[in-house]
Amino acid sequence: MQAKGLSGSTSPLQNHSKNEHQIVQALKERFHNYKAILSEVLKWTSGQASLTQQLCHMIVEAQDRPTDAQEAVWVEQLIQDHWVSNWERRAELYPMREIRDRLMRRRKHNIQLLRQYHRIVHKGTIPDDNSPELDELKHLGLVISDGNAVRIANKLYSSIFDADWVENSLKTIEFSLAPSDKEFRDLLGTLERNLLLSQVNILSQTDNDENQRSAQVLYEVLRDVTSKIGDLVGADRATIFLVNEDKTELWSLVAENDAGDFLDIQVRIGEGISGTVAASKKAIHIPKEVYSDPRANLVKEYDQKYNYRTRNILALPVLNADKEVVAVIQFLNKLQSDEIIDGSQSQSFTKRDVERLGKCIRPIRRILESCQSCYKVMKKLRATVALAEATRSIDQINLDTKAILQRVMNTAKKLLNADRSTLWLVDQDRNELWTEIPGRGEVRCTIGVGFAGTVAASREPMLIPFDLYNHPSAENAKKVDDQTHYRTCSLLCMPIVSPDGQLLGVTQLVNKRKAGHSEEYTKDDYPNVPDYFKTSFDKNDQQAMQVFNERVGVVLQFVRTHETLKQLSQAKPKEAIYNALAVLSNSVSEQEDQSDEALYTGLYYMLTFISEAVGKLLGAEYTTIFLLDSEETGLWTLVEDESGDATEIRVSATLGISARILRSKAVQVSREPKRFNDVLIYRGIRHSQIEKLNNLLLYPVLDSRGKVIAIIRCFNKLHSFADLGPSRPNKADSLEDTDTFTKQDVDRLNQRTPKILPILQAFQSFHQEILTIKENRRDVDPLYEAISFVKQSSGNPEELIQNVMQAVKSLTNADRSSLWLLRAESNMLWTKIKQSDGEWLEASVPMGEGFVGKVAKTGIAENIPFDLYDHPESDTAKRTDEQTHYRTCSLLCMPVLGESGELLGVTQLINKRVEGSYPDYDPETWPEVPFFFQADFNEEDFHNMEVFNDQVGVILGSMTLH
Repeated sequence: MQAKGLSGSTSPLQNHSKNEHQIVQALKERFHNYKAILSEVLKWTSGQASLTQQLCHMIVEAQDRPTDAQEAVWVEQLIQDHWVSNWERRAELYPMREIRDRLMRRRKHNIQLLRQYHRIVHKGTIPDDNSPELDELKHLGLVISDGNAVRIANKLYSSIFDADWVENSLKTIEFSLAPSDKEFRDLLGTLERNLLLSQVNILSQTDNDENQRSAQVLYEVLRDVTSKIGDLVGADRATIFLVNEDKTELWSLVAENDAGDFLDIQVRIGEGISGTVAASKKAIHIPKEVYSDPRANLVKEYDQKYNYRTRNILALPVLNADKEVVAVIQFLNKLQSDEIIDGSQSQSFTKRDVERLGKCIRPIRRILESCQSCYKVMKKLRATVALAEATRSIDQINLDTKAILQRVMNTAKKLLNADRSTLWLVDQDRNELWTEIPGRGEVRCTIGVGFAGTVAASREPMLIPFDLYNHPSAENAKKVDDQTHYRTCSLLCMPIVSPDGQLLGVTQLVNKRKAGHSEEYTKDDYPNVPDYFKTSFDKNDQQAMQVFNERVGVVLQFVRTHETLKQLSQAKPKEAIYNALAVLSNSVSEQEDQSDEALYTGLYYMLTFISEAVGKLLGAEYTTIFLLDSEETGLWTLVEDESGDATEIRVSATLGISARILRSKAVQVSREPKRFNDVLIYRGIRHSQIEKLNNLLLYPVLDSRGKVIAIIRCFNKLHSFADLGPSRPNKADSLEDTDTFTKQDVDRLNQRTPKILPILQAFQSFHQEILTIKENRRDVDPLYEAISFVKQSSGNPEELIQNVMQAVKSLTNADRSSLWLLRAESNMLWTKIKQSDGEWLEASVPMGEGFVGKVAKTGIAENIPFDLYDHPESDTAKRTDEQTHYRTCSLLCMPVLGESGELLGVTQLINKRVEGSYPDYDPETWPEVPFFFQADFNEEDFHNMEVFNDQVGVILGSMTLH
């Protein structure tokens, strides 16, 4: 297979174009043995076009000639003298230097790239597994593949990029990537900001996909911290164990195997190396023969499981301000050391390693404490998301109590990683709990008996950690286990209470599983305890289940009400609707933390119920009720979207037919609705239904004051009144035609309006409550709002400048702001400044000039408090103020950096304003200082702008600036 890469496309010389033909002709004219020479050339280049051409050109220009049978020696000597020993300075070998530069980038990925190439150099060929590293080497043209094996592309590459070059390059990159103490502390600061952003994202997301992405950011921060700490002390592996909230276990999310997979490791306090460190609050260092230490049994067990060998180990506790253990950091296998001990280089961890960590322990501790907090919040949000998924999965049309038992609890089982779960429901008539178990049918237990019965009687949660058999009330569980051959190890049992305080059931989760273990428990395991059961539910799980159960209570109450409504609706539709409205009212008043989706779903089904009743009354095929909003500017209704969820659609109340009906309060009837081009006619109608619309009725619903509160829209009269029984109208009273809506239809609606009116008004109130809840949820952290606003920017730099200026003024309460962007080709900074006439004028400043230029040049932020005129470098600001009649009093100027630390721009905030509502600055008062400018940008402003600028850097990095 011929490779393609930086050195150009490849094809045999004899198949190439005009240039090759000319070179061959030149060889033929110069050498009588040109065929042998050309054969040697191809051995060195493997037919790679540009190399072949350059080598042939050098041969033609050579001063001597090879004798017969000496062509190979002559060509090799020529290459060694002119290329191999001097390739980095030969102009024509720039493709080689491009390969070198790509391989020598100061990135950790390039270490893996060089190590993979090193294998090929030593072995000649290696299997082609299409790994990212091999694919990149193939793309460079450095290696080629025949589909099964990979080898170096040609002999010339083998001679230049040989074993010595690879080994020296690896040492150079590894040394350059080793962080200094300052670099490490700076890096921790960046990671801490990333963690803050992940917390903001987690707290602001409600759907599962976004929550998973936010959680991944948390994992990546932990992984990066772990990796960088390992690099700092030169460890082959590093693991950070965090202490759980109950202080009974250590857990890790980020210990990795060679494949880069997450390995879940949980250790009880007091067990193993890390557990002993947590219990004693003292470091442990085992410099050699780790397996012979009795404390290292767990290390040996995990090494066998994950195919690893630990030669030395260092484990250190991380303590908070109260001297309590927050985490344990464990290092395995010192890679190399620059310390000489007993005349030889140290092969274990040293005192200097501990000292380097000690200098950075405070930022490390802050990050780990934030991770703990963030993880707890994330678990709670996952509970909310899990319930939302569960409620979405329920078929609201055929709600059945038994049907949702397994459906809801499967979600709880997944949420808390439990092995088994049960939802027990209350049978008040028999004072029992009951459930449905697959394969066993209905199972019952008396309230007050067993764990579930005890929780039902007391309404208090029960959390029993591993090992449950040690609990004083475990005898009944042991007997059941002996009968079923299932080993109960831990338990979380919690009551489910309705919004009005009625006991509805009990959730029971059995056997918390260690994450990352998918093995199924079998009866053959009994009575042994599998390793993946040796863990416990904790307070976080309990809190998550509390949120879960509160929402399950709402679902169960809705299911009960739905079943009652189904029965009532057959004989008493009026009573059924009023009962439903009572449920909705309670849901809003007592469950304000419900998701928007759950609230909309309840309202959707009640609104649909009324719409279908009206449609049945009139014999209409399609019926929709649009309700007037509180501002009286729009009409809204709820429909089912493609995914089956309730969604709101709106129609303007100030335009078109809607506005005419609101003004005239008159009924509208048409036999040809398709001739109207009005949004009220077609909103909420599927495209496939439009051609089937034959007739239309628009009926305004009036309240007691004669004010329109809703419009009922009906399409396609299906039945004549002759089919509706004894209530059919007199022919003289009809509109003479039963294939459209008639006066009798209007009369029937008029008769029922007094009954429908309070229901629709209740819907309006409920809808307004939903909007209020949504508005309250948008009252989030100003930093997140600013970041979200800027993220809406398109790829237009001017738009980004304006968005940033608007966002940071709101975020920091600055009077003025600007974003200066770098033009690298001219070494200038530029921005757009709004003029008094509303036009935007471009301004620029050289690198190093003024506060903006100084920050751009040094990369160091400037925070100048009131009064800036006292600053030694304020002359430029004073001159500018004199020209513009604006008084500069305080300033915060900060760099915007790209992902690799390169300068992209500078944000500049001018004049922190005193909190409160004060007028805009009046140039007529210059040079006086208004009292509301007598303030300083503070640490919170500085920190928020650091995080904000990080996000602006991400956005700029994805743009192409012109």
